[in-house]
Amino acid sequence: MKRASLIYPQPIAIACGRVLRARSQSERLDACLKAAEVLARYVTATALSSFAARDGGADLNISPLDGNLSFGHFLSASQQVANIEVPHPAAAYLHAGFRPRKGQATGITYASLEALLTLRNELGHQLQAMTGSQAQAILDDRKPDTLLIHAMMGIQGLLSLPLFVVEEQQVVQRVIRARRLLLMGESADPAPDEIELAEALDDAGVPYIALGPIVLRLPPVLVWELVQQRANTRLLFLDRVAAQGCRYKTVEGDEAAGTPERAAEVAALCAGRARASERVQLRDGRHLAREWGEQRRLLEETGARGEGLIPWHLLSSDTVSWFVNRLEPSAEPPHSEVVCEHLLDGRTSIDAHERRQLVLLFGTDAATREELRRDIMDLQVISDPTKRWDERLLIDRGNLFGALRQALEFLTRHLSRAGLTFDGLTQTDGPPDYLAIREALMNLLIHQDYADQRTCARIILRSDETVLSNAGHSLVAVERLEEGGAHQARNPLVARALRLVGFAEIAGSGLRMLHTAWRGAHRPPPAISSDRDSNSFELRLDWRPAEKLYDEKWSRRGIKLTPAEVKIIDLAKSPGGVTLQTLCETLGLAPEAVKTATSHLVVQALIEVSGERYVIAEHWGEIS
Repeated sequence: MKRASLIYPQPIAIACGRVLRARSQSERLDACLKAAEVLARYVTATALSSFAARDGGADLNISPLDGNLSFGHFLSASQQVANIEVPHPAAAYLHAGFRPRKGQATGITYASLEALLTLRNELGHQLQAMTGSQAQAILDDRKPDTLLIHAMMGIQGLLSLPLFVVEEQQVVQRVIRARRLLLMGESADPAPDEIELAEALDDAGVPYIALGPIVLRLPPVLVWELVQQRANTRLLFLDRVAAQGCRYKTVEGDEAAGTPERAAEVAALCAGRARASERVQLRDGRHLAREWGEQRRLLEETGARGEGLIPWHLLSSDTVSWFVNRLEPSAEPPHSEVVCEHLLDGRTSIDAHERRQLVLLFGTDAATREELRRDIMDLQVISDPTKRWDERLLIDRGNLFGALRQALEFLTRHLSRAGLTFDGLTQTDGPPDYLAIREALMNLLIHQDYADQRTCARIILRSDETVLSNAGHSLVAVERLEEGGAHQARNPLVARALRLVGFAEIAGSGLRMLHTAWRGAHRPPPAISSDRDSNSFELRLDWRPAEKLYDEKWSRRGIKLTPAEVKIIDLAKSPGGVTLQTLCETLGLAPEAVKTATSHLVVQALIEVSGERYVIAEHWGEIS
């Protein structure tokens, strides 16, 4: 088995990776048998979904999946679907591995998996007490690793099809934008990408497989759900079916419960219920399987050049040691094995995006600077909007953990009420000020677009507000950010590293917790702006109590205006009015925030637009 085989659907890639990384012969034998069962479960998920989308054969059915499900149940279900003479989307892919060719009694995939199932049943629980020499004898005689390779070769076409989840779909200016997780390869935390679809998918948040222009939903056999033990979403295979519900299990062995409705759906699919496939293409006319084929070729070329290795020589030994000591205080150097086990699920091969995240998390000053090619963070204290700043900390070198430590030292001096300390970030409860700044900082680090070299992250402290901004527009619709919910971060390894040391919690929960803390302090809701065109994100925290948000003088007139809006009115009284740029510079606000304020004032007939300037409305001109 070669490393290239790991560019297969995620659960199979993870299981095969364990075979390659096995440290002993007994561990290798066990990993081969477990990988074979994962393969059978994945094939069944695809086979049942494809069978449900068949053309005709309304009265066909297969043996039900019921009770505690094992290797044999899934192998049998796959073989039954492969043997049925009825057209369905994945039929040709299944026939290649499950039907015999000339001179064969059975298909190569079925024969290989059946042999592995027989071996597994013969060994039973003996694997746990097996010696290295006994395991080696079985590996030499029964060759389970070779059988696993043959099983995969028979359905090479099926395993080359992309497995994916679309977390969210938005229609923006008649364009369907989808945030997708491409679940191909060993990474359990793939970075999301954004694609434009010609047609929307029926369901978000469920695993699909693409066969040309056709896509198939894989639930209820394979689902994508939050796993509390991992503090993130994972793929889970059906593991038990009962009338009162079902049980699911990840490749790692984590379990989650399924609803009675899921159990009923499993029974219905086995009983022959039809379920239509979907036809989805990219906006440029390519189908998703073709797009993945192009990506896969690039990944294989990268692997052949040896570019997928962890650059340990670029990482700071001090930062790596600190990180490992937080996870395993008794661990002895070198610490590479602990980092791989906890952060990469044992992998030693990474993609380019993961390489960037590792360098940013742990890199030396020189390596981080070379990777980022811009400053890391700019923190400013501004008491007078007419001045640039009173005090400034520009963090222009170091990795993210080092930058976080420096930023907290600066914030502690100027936001003493928040009670921030570097080691204290593991506290998950506390006063609203602490919780809000903690979550805002983690959000800035996790969701920032580090590939954008135009601007660094900024934190601006004023007497009545704190503004945090960074490159990288929100991948989630702004109106949904307060809802929270599990969704993949732009930088999954950064997110996982922060969770592992206790600085962050469940993926997607940060801004929801921030909103909750701010409401608990009776302050105005956090103001969030995200701009795709400029690739920017801004979070504004107003420290004033909600009742003091509006200017008292204008409130007595029955008009609720913020201090910023009052300042805009004052500036609009100037001869010739005021430009947007001047307003931004004077108020220290982003253009989007100023445009929101001026739009409100225009609607209230307090100011007017004159060319590219804002002027006071004539009937308010004499009022001070």
